[in-house]
Amino acid sequence: MTRTIPLAFVALALALMLADAPSSRAASSSDIVGITDLGSGANEAWVIAPGGARSIVVFLHERGDPIPQRYLAWLDYLAAEDSAVVFPRYERAASDTPQQTLRALRASVTTAAHHLANLPHSGFGGGPIKGVPLIVVGYGYGATLAFYVAANSGRWGLPTPKAVVGIFPRPGPFPGLALPPLPRSTRVVVQVGDADTMAAKSAARELWDAIEHHPRALKQLVTVHSGHGMRADHGAPRRTTSAAVEAFWAPLDQLIYDLRGG
Repeated sequence: MTRTIPLAFVALALALMLADAPSSRAASSSDIVGITDLGSGANEAWVIAPGGARSIVVFLHERGDPIPQRYLAWLDYLAAEDSAVVFPRYERAASDTPQQTLRALRASVTTAAHHLANLPHSGFGGGPIKGVPLIVVGYGYGATLAFYVAANSGRWGLPTPKAVVGIFPRPGPFPGLALPPLPRSTRVVVQVGDADTMAAKSAARELWDAIEHHPRALKQLVTVHSGHGMRADHGAPRRTTSAAVEAFWAPLDQLIYDLRGG
């Protein structure tokens, strides 16, 4: 099922979500062509498509946040910076197993990639996506999933991700579910917070150990320190204060800029 959400609704939703965002960083949504709602249930995904997108960001939410509302300011910022954004629901129930979740992610992300490839205004050429950087970003539970999505990209028929970014991951690799090696060319960034008490530090270390043989020059483990009015606890990445924007939005923005070559 495909549903294109009216732009008037998008503008209202974004205006409400951006009311508290720092004006110096929250970009305008005027260039967003529309938000398309693809699929249903756990296979659902929202696609934010700006005109002439130069990169694709798959954004994987924390568990329990299966719709974009709490992330709209960040998603809009990414789109306004010329990234097409895919936001998969991936959740059906709290009892979903990692295997069920990954099957849902495969269905939703591949459907979204096909949708983007065939948008004449997307800048992807109306065919298979080539030469456009794909970045997989996840927060919390989604950060762990991001590694699995990136590692399985070839099997799923997706472009090789240029980067995988895990923000305050939890848990580590799923027990009984092997994490395949990441593509050797994929850059890896893992962020942990110095005040995160939700096991993100240990999860990040477990993920880091799981990619022990990934090229050292392409991976980075970063500790986000509290300060400037921000406590780097587990909820920090969802905030829109200036300090949170600088800690989470700005590094991702710079990484995307570098991967696109400017």
